[in-house]
Amino acid sequence: MTRQTGNQGPGSPPGDASLSEVALISAFSREFGIPPSQVVLGIGDDCAALALDGPDYLLWTVDTLVEGVHFDLAYTSLDQLGWKSLAVNVSDIAAMGGEPRYALLSLGWPPARDRGPALQFAAGLARAAREYGVAVIGGDTVAAPERLVITVTLTGQVPASQMLRRAGARPGDLVFVTGPLGEAAAGLEILRRGAKLSPDLQEPLIEAHLAPRPHLAAGRLLAREALATALIDTSDGVATDLFHICQAGSVGARIPAAAVPISPRVRAAAPALGVSALNLALTGGEDYLLLFTASPEMAARLDQAFTRAGLAPPLPLGRIVPGDRVSLETPEGDVDISGRGYDHFRLDLAAQDL
Repeated sequence: MTRQTGNQGPGSPPGDASLSEVALISAFSREFGIPPSQVVLGIGDDCAALALDGPDYLLWTVDTLVEGVHFDLAYTSLDQLGWKSLAVNVSDIAAMGGEPRYALLSLGWPPARDRGPALQFAAGLARAAREYGVAVIGGDTVAAPERLVITVTLTGQVPASQMLRRAGARPGDLVFVTGPLGEAAAGLEILRRGAKLSPDLQEPLIEAHLAPRPHLAAGRLLAREALATALIDTSDGVATDLFHICQAGSVGARIPAAAVPISPRVRAAAPALGVSALNLALTGGEDYLLLFTASPEMAARLDQAFTRAGLAPPLPLGRIVPGDRVSLETPEGDVDISGRGYDHFRLDLAAQDL
């Protein structure tokens, strides 16, 4: 995800500050041990999946948004924040090919702040819940010193025979994304810099950042018609999210820089913002599109299937190859961009131009 980067607090425990987010999660997984047999899919994907009674798997995901790290109330309304708090979880369900069902909310509210505006947050979350067929059925409210902290956990379901995951990509598969890249990252740059662009350019980009719309229908289509071999959402940026697919499948990937499907709005806005459109597209994150792989034979069916479903056809991004890295093909040579998207514990993101 593209986010503001917060500082480590004075009460932070000592340890290895170079430990990446992925490495920390891996260490947690070893500490927690082998999950029970009902857990079909545990740590390491967009959702956990459990085999309970019936033909469907239960999907389960959780996301936390922290003020000053994931959002800034100087340019984010509480209504928009409520929408986004649920939408990011819905995107995780979409990345498994599932349907969202029930949500719990944990709201940490600074005690010195007026609590009346919290109802604006609830209204935004309720709008997202109605849009995506989610029932918000409980949760917790606590005092959170200094910063607003929001955690939403969401369940969903998917037929056991249809569930997609990050693992499954094979050399020779093609890589696709369900929309043009970089709009959310460009929107955040506009907000951060207080930039003034033409309204027809600026407003859609800001909307992409503040009110993402998960590609739930596309996820269900890919799962229902068995069109994809691996699937993930673009929350942390293509450079990181495609690397997750590569790690899960023990494969590599190659992306031709000239063919990256950068949003035309991003191409138009980038010079005014003084940033690289390619960088926004590949490392920015928070587009909440779906990134997936498909065999060349199945890829021929994609346009037809998406068009029949009333969805924009997916856009080609690259291909899966033997290896274990994500390479960007440029006129100057290949660039290793593996994991160059967002990492909660890496503070040098601005220096990572492509």
